[in-house]
Amino acid sequence: MKENFQGCLLGAAIGDALGFPFKGLSANDIGEYGRFESLREFQPVPSVRSAPGELADEGQLLLLTLESICTQRALDETDLVRRLKGWFRSHPKDMTPLVRHVLSRLQAGESPAEASEGASFDPEFSPPDGGHLTRCLPVALYRVMDAARRQADMVAVARLTHWDPVAVQAALVLGEVVVQLVQGKPFTPEACLPGDVLPEVRQAVVSSPDPAQLDVSGSALGALGVGLWALKTATGVEDGLVNVVSLGGATDTNAAVAGALLGAKLTRLALPQRWVYRLEGHARLEVLGARLFELATQAVHV
Repeated sequence: MKENFQGCLLGAAIGDALGFPFKGLSANDIGEYGRFESLREFQPVPSVRSAPGELADEGQLLLLTLESICTQRALDETDLVRRLKGWFRSHPKDMTPLVRHVLSRLQAGESPAEASEGASFDPEFSPPDGGHLTRCLPVALYRVMDAARRQADMVAVARLTHWDPVAVQAALVLGEVVVQLVQGKPFTPEACLPGDVLPEVRQAVVSSPDPAQLDVSGSALGALGVGLWALKTATGVEDGLVNVVSLGGATDTNAAVAGALLGAKLTRLALPQRWVYRLEGHARLEVLGARLFELATQAVHV
């Protein structure tokens, strides 16, 4: 199971870095680059100032949560908020609009509940984006052996920036799918749904849309749907991520979710080595992934 943990975390980061240079481009625009096979490599695109293998916000926030759990040896919301504020002050070059808005309010002195719940009423952020999804992955893995605490912790961590119930349930579903996969179980959509599942969340999880109908905008449900589509259709990590990035849109968010699911299923050993070794912070992700596995599988932890 340790290799599944590492595969999930590295897969998410790889998807983020692979999709980052193409973020916001259409499928047709990306097709121009596809002629040179650049989708299969970490290559910079002139329109984006990113280094090959550089993490965008999804990868950075995943690492932030992972570092917090592993250094605190617990899920510490106060520490997570402190780290989120520090990350915001570092002026990252990429950030989803809702995350930027909520973190700016936190920085101004509001509490997490005030900032996040307040933003959920703003029509500008409807539907909610998927900027919280990869940040919740280490939480699901940490609570892999404890379903009751997993759900409560996933809700709490998602709500640090995404209070909207659709966004929260998207994170819950993603966490349950990851848990199924790292435990070696087949993906069972109904088993991943919360008891009070919203109709739109159920539809996103149980449907099998045509690729042309996928929502690639980076919304919470859209990113979840793209990730599940990749999980159902991909023959391997590389082809799966290339296909996701080829769809265009929020390529970093969508590929990060897809990479997490494919890596959780196929393990660290299935990840292309040339991607792993060119990924920013890959060694730290592997070490912390192994540490998270140890913490998650201890008989008792807080």
